[in-house]
Amino acid sequence: MKKYQIIYADPPWQQSKGGKKSVRKNSSGEELDYPVISLEEIKDILFKVRLLYADSPHCFFVWTIDKYLHETEEMMTSKGYKLHARMIWNKVTGIPAAFTIRFGHEYLLWFYTPTLIKIAESERGKIHSVFTEQVKRHSQKPEIAYQIIERMYPNTNKLELFARTKRDGWDVWGNEVKSDIKLL
Repeated sequence: MKKYQIIYADPPWQQSKGGKKSVRKNSSGEELDYPVISLEEIKDILFKVRLLYADSPHCFFVWTIDKYLHETEEMMTSKGYKLHARMIWNKVTGIPAAFTIRFGHEYLLWFYTPTLIKIAESERGKIHSVFTEQVKRHSQKPEIAYQIIERMYPNTNKLELFARTKRDGWDVWGNEVKSDIKLL
């Protein structure tokens, strides 16, 4: 069975669409365009993948939003992961929440176990913890996040969970793609 040194996940957190925006013309607090699942279901999937497919050592990159930041960190650390970095995607735009502030970022949390895999020597000290890329469509993650991981870990097996499209050099699992792995 193939093992992965890099696992990247964008879980379908329970939430609804925000207000109307130019990139989301039809949104108005309705359900999302894809099925969401509970925190417990997310936890079950992530750790089933860890047991079946994670190499030792490996890194786990998980997308989260403010609403689930603490729960995501607790979920991962409770399973023995160590947090290496909170990377921040500046989305340029964002969701105005109840007429307070505009949430214009998401977190890409970088965990590892049991030891941190060294990044490519040519990339050490070159990658910033904050990156900016305009939102393209709801829930689509920025291209730069993939590029960062590929630059840091060019010669590793990579698996994307909850994938929406296939990417060269990555295996995928999700309900919108033909999956490369099976979760029983």
